[in-house]
Amino acid sequence: MKIYQPFSPLRSFWQTVMSVMVGVSAGLILLSLINRPHAEALSNSLTQDAQAFSGGHQPLMPASSLLSFPSLDRRMNILLMGVDSNGRNTERFVNTRSDTLILVSCDPVSRKVGLVSIPRDSRVSIEGHGINKINSAHALGGPELAVSTVSSCFQVPVDHYVVVDTEGLKKLFETLGPVEVLVEKSMHYRDRTARLNVDLEPGLQALDAAQAEEYVRFRHDPRGDLGRIERQQWFLRQVAQKLKDPQTLFKLPQLFSLARDFVVTDLSIEDMARLASFLKDIEPTQIETATLPGTAATIAGGSYWLPDPSACRLVFDRLAGTNLAFDSVLLGIEDGQPGPRLVSYSESTGPMSVAIKYSRGGEQVAKTLESLVTNAGYQVKYRWQVPASECQHDQIIQMSAQADAVSTENLRKAVPDVASWPTVLSLEARPAADFVLVLSPSSSPVAATNPSPLSGRHLDPVLAY
Repeated sequence: MKIYQPFSPLRSFWQTVMSVMVGVSAGLILLSLINRPHAEALSNSLTQDAQAFSGGHQPLMPASSLLSFPSLDRRMNILLMGVDSNGRNTERFVNTRSDTLILVSCDPVSRKVGLVSIPRDSRVSIEGHGINKINSAHALGGPELAVSTVSSCFQVPVDHYVVVDTEGLKKLFETLGPVEVLVEKSMHYRDRTARLNVDLEPGLQALDAAQAEEYVRFRHDPRGDLGRIERQQWFLRQVAQKLKDPQTLFKLPQLFSLARDFVVTDLSIEDMARLASFLKDIEPTQIETATLPGTAATIAGGSYWLPDPSACRLVFDRLAGTNLAFDSVLLGIEDGQPGPRLVSYSESTGPMSVAIKYSRGGEQVAKTLESLVTNAGYQVKYRWQVPASECQHDQIIQMSAQADAVSTENLRKAVPDVASWPTVLSLEARPAADFVLVLSPSSSPVAATNPSPLSGRHLDPVLAY
């Protein structure tokens, strides 16, 4: 059995740079934000760090070469994994489960980034180990086995991997400083085994390192791991904004030192530079997220997530640019075992339909939005009120096969008030509407060039249900 070895001091400086940069999602983007004098100073600092990390040897190339960014000329898929420690006095990255798995797909043609979260309990076939939960692949064979499992089960190409240790995540944000995050609801939970004490109140706030870890790891609510996955997706959006802060640039030497212990990757400096060049201009509306569709099930006393082959095909087609045909055996669906229904997600006909979701106190704003959507030629199926914790983020949810990239862009143009809202793909076999527009209590004006009654309306960001 092949076990991936932790980060070795003999690794080149450039591998170290790549690891930490991917660990913070797009660190090299910062290099494009500085002027030449600062760049030269940073180059000298990086060269010194290069010699330190490479045992005093000359690095493979001068750090100043980072200032020249090659272009990303093809789609690149990266499997991002978050692993937890096995306890004290144990080796990092060895025999650890990947409790966070996100396929990040960067497409220079569409100028979009797709984030597909794969639930850790997904029941799949792991080569050489039979049917098991997908998070065990990393424990059984390191990132290589995790990559091959995702690639074979979902027939999606995976070009590179990045593995981040949870302790490293905390240290990362100690270095970066507070990150502004909208906490959707009260989160309180203590896990002595994981040494985690979650104590967060709802509202927009700057989270320190400990609080950021609490936010991304909390899952003790009715939605369980699915709720945790959604929070991680929103958190990544906020981190992307944090990394565009020029002040973060001067923390790069500290970030380099974290890579040795907390991050591993197979990305090269050239590949990361291409990613940096691509990501530096990406806007929130160009980031699309999805959680792998499926159903929860208990099999032989174990809790599993059973991926729906039909819905998975559509998700990876849209967000990772694939043309998939799934083998049900690879998804852990065996004769005599429960599994998801194989449903046809064919496109519907007729006018596009919309539903509007809002929280208590937002009735008038929801009615105004309904009027705008109706006047734009869409059919509004219904409006419904939900707890404030379920609609803290303005968003466009694609619910049907008909709600694709083209129809979403048409919706943004037809209703300027939703033009800046991010997109979430959440397919349903029999959706009540093609789109769901989630209206947050703190809706901001976004249609300045074409003001509407919705624009300028601002509500209390935290409302009781």
